Amino acid sequence: MNYSRYKVWFIITFSMAVIAIVIRAIWQIVVIPTSGTMLIFIPLIIALLGVDAFIAYIILNPHKLKTLPFQVGITVALSAGLLAGVTHFVRFIISPQAEHPLCKVIGFFVLLSSVSAYALIVNIIWSLRKVRSHG
Repeated sequence: MNYSRYKVWFIITFSMAVIAIVIRAIWQIVVIPTSGTMLIFIPLIIALLGVDAFIAYIILNPHKLKTLPFQVGITVALSAGLLAGVTHFVRFIISPQAEHPLCKVIGFFVLLSSVSAYALIVNIIWSLRKVRSHG
């Protein structure tokens, strides 16, 4: 079976979804060009493009997961995504759309899970480097 065809197919499929989301994010910046919108959507765009590049890189070169450029790149993409998420949470929690107490509870749990996932992934990524340098 030719797995390279499936790899390329997966990369193209995932990239099309990311491109659609990035176009929507850029559209949001154009429609509402406020500093708050840019503070949320520019890091989001960086995170999405970083994740797309990460997925393609993993599929094409899985043996390079432990390289320093990969680890720095994925950490930057994750950091941008977390920055966008935290900024969105802070802006949402004080908005009229979050009047209902459950909105605040849901938002809080999404924020906590995002921070926890970020810490977990960054810890795993950098522990791979530590294991490689000591092992």
